Amino acid sequence: MTITEPTKPKGRPSHLVLRPMIASDVQEVARLFEKTFRREPLGAHRGIAEGEGNDIAEASVQDPVSFVVEDTTLPGPHRLIAFRTSCIVTADSLARKADKIATEGHSDSVQAILDHMTELWLAKSTVFKSNPSAKVMKFMALGVDSEYEGQGLAKDLLKVSMDKAVEVGCEAVTVVASAFATQHLFSKRLGFEMMGRVRYSDFTWENEKTGKEERPFESLVQPEFLEVFEKKLI
Repeated sequence: MTITEPTKPKGRPSHLVLRPMIASDVQEVARLFEKTFRREPLGAHRGIAEGEGNDIAEASVQDPVSFVVEDTTLPGPHRLIAFRTSCIVTADSLARKADKIATEGHSDSVQAILDHMTELWLAKSTVFKSNPSAKVMKFMALGVDSEYEGQGLAKDLLKVSMDKAVEVGCEAVTVVASAFATQHLFSKRLGFEMMGRVRYSDFTWENEKTGKEERPFESLVQPEFLEVFEKKLI
């Protein structure tokens, strides 16, 4: 994998280096994901499933649209203090995943509701209808260590990810936003279009382990909705 020169936007200290995510970052990204996802509504409600961080990190390193920030002043081995993980999806890859879900179902309620959001997005999006071979960048996760919040790292990671998506030929970007702050950011400040929403307390799924229909997020009321967004890049 070719690694570009570290990106150093004006205003960020030079020791906080933003660069593409590489294979050797997987364990650190997984560790930081599991630490930061607990602050998100879904993570706070359900907790972190075993291996969840590693699954996210492994999937995110497959395409050149994931980025990390490391603090080079830290002694190591854990220097990563922020990440934005993403992947590239196509109509074919989404169809294959849908077939797998139809065959195997879900064993995890969080993945079930996230896949439902993908269905809502696809039902409204015109990207693949206009171009069946289109590529779309999907934001998967964002994490910033609490000690480094308020320094603009999330904004820097967002910009470099969007720029890279354009560079590699993605026609749009999609994201599921679970918290008030990110919902406001994408809809009001970044010009994303809301493609669908589901009230947490209304969502039902069939638990493969028990065979029963459940409402796993019935008590999650802040925020009330989970929302999915899209922004065209070309």
